[in-house]
Amino acid sequence: MTQSLIKYFITIIICIALLSCSKPIFLKNMGSDEPGYFMFGRIPERNFYHEKAITENLELLWNAQTHGSHSNTSFVIYNDHLFIGDLSGRIYVFEKNSGKLIGYEKFNGSIDISPVLYKLRFYFVLNDREEFYSRFIVFDFINGKILSEDKIFSSVSNELIRLEDGIAVYSDNGEIIKYNYAGIREWTTQTKTTSLSSPCSDGVTIFCANTKGELLFVDTKNGDIKYQEKISDHFESGLTFDGENLFLGNNNGVLLSFHIQTKRINWLINTGARIISTPVFDNQKIIVGNLSGNIFAVDKKSGKKLWSLKTNGIINTTPLLTKTFLIQPDLNKKLHLINPHIGAIVKSIDYEGRVKLSPIIFDDILYLGSDRGQIFAYKIKNAE
Repeated sequence: MTQSLIKYFITIIICIALLSCSKPIFLKNMGSDEPGYFMFGRIPERNFYHEKAITENLELLWNAQTHGSHSNTSFVIYNDHLFIGDLSGRIYVFEKNSGKLIGYEKFNGSIDISPVLYKLRFYFVLNDREEFYSRFIVFDFINGKILSEDKIFSSVSNELIRLEDGIAVYSDNGEIIKYNYAGIREWTTQTKTTSLSSPCSDGVTIFCANTKGELLFVDTKNGDIKYQEKISDHFESGLTFDGENLFLGNNNGVLLSFHIQTKRINWLINTGARIISTPVFDNQKIIVGNLSGNIFAVDKKSGKKLWSLKTNGIINTTPLLTKTFLIQPDLNKKLHLINPHIGAIVKSIDYEGRVKLSPIIFDDILYLGSDRGQIFAYKIKNAE
């Protein structure tokens, strides 16, 4: 084979590789105030309760696949489009009703947490595992281009918060950053303690926990720390807020309720094993699973155990709670539909890979995902 022919084939291979890296995202003719599910947990308080009674009958609408796998994060939705990042550094957009791939963008790094949607842009963090830093990126999905990016000298595995006037980032080394919607830093607060716990907010205060067992209240306007106390042991669970109380679990398996006004623990209950998923709740009860595969339901006010369930799996993904079912992913390649009133498994669905994405329901469709980038969309049926 001649040198010129070798060069020709090399050029062809390079072109194919470059073309396969991206199918650009261009979402034309979209308004700036369309309905959607804009962040992990839907709202800054992190609410995983869907006030709908459904049956256990799930009809598979479509199945799609991304190039890389996912962490224990979730989808976001804008109008008719479903967004998801993967660990290979790609963000995908699918048509939410059909599963048709609209496009994807490839970035150098890993996308471990959910993007945040605002107007006609998505905001996300790209982790560089080799260099131990990350980049906060603002992407215009109408014109398909990066508008701004900022380097963070830490990885970020804690979920972002969409606030009224910007985005809050809580890095793994404990740095809290507030960006405005143009992607410009407004303030930075160094807590000097590592964190693997996704924060929440009431819009005025960002509530954070860290590996020292500390709880922190940080002002959203200026980054001032208003409260910082050790209340327990090592936290990795995400936080959720019901308007008065914070709920979170620690690495010793203790689930606790904390009143933000009195700054006191209301109650705590030991589940027996490490908790890393975010608790979910309705008006009466709060539910959380642990890494031993046990799920506990607790009365929100008293902390009294209502029921417990042994799944023989591994619970590390935040579930979705409805009026009739707790929809719980299991790392043991299952999805459980659990009666939330008595703690009984009504139905389990088996998958080829570990179920890792936190489920969401939007427009009567249930979305979830498993290992190797598998995405599933099910039509739900309303209970009469």
